[in-house]
Amino acid sequence: MKVALPDESAPENAITLFYAVIADSSDRGVEIVRGAVKEGAEVTMTEVRLSQATAQAIELLPGYARAL
Repeated sequence: MKVALPDESAPENAITLFYAVIADSSDRGVEIVRGAVKEGAEVTMTEVRLSQATAQAIELLPGYARAL
């Protein structure tokens, strides 16, 4: 997931972060990430899929989001 947050020191700019999430659906994934970031952040899906090896390496569990 791609997350865009307003930069507190320069509100006209955005800080971009990427999150990994394991969820049953893309809508649920967006919901999980929104719960993990500051209110007002823009959360969008990316076309990138997380491999099982990467998920295991970063110890990502279903239902949780992790910043990359």
